[in-house]
Amino acid sequence: MSGAGAAPALTGMQVNLFCHDVESCRAFYTRLGLLERFRAPAEGPVEHVEIEAAGTRIGLTSAEAANRLAGLGVVPRSPVSTELVLWCLDVEALHGSALGAGATEVTAPTDSPDGRLHYSWVRDPEGHQVKFVQPL
Repeated sequence: MSGAGAAPALTGMQVNLFCHDVESCRAFYTRLGLLERFRAPAEGPVEHVEIEAAGTRIGLTSAEAANRLAGLGVVPRSPVSTELVLWCLDVEALHGSALGAGATEVTAPTDSPDGRLHYSWVRDPEGHQVKFVQPL
């Protein structure tokens, strides 16, 4: 159904993170247990990898390739304006795994002011902000 006010017919959702070093980002997320689902090119230096987290695809894309192929003007490691939020069952464990996989701590695990959530923040090896959240 289309027209004014109609919801778009979405078939999926993916988040893309632009990277200077796609391979280091891929290694970080796969060490956290996310599964690699796609890579391009299939052989040679990787320019794009898709990993999956709880049914959502996360694309790790070479900023250099995005600029070369599509003129996007992407600047990796620019100031934080977005974050990837990963809901989990154990923030403490995932936060520790992230640090062991090469993340930099932003905020140690803590409870939300209303006591509903437990969360923490890290930056992946490319500087993308990642938030881990669990309901209490």
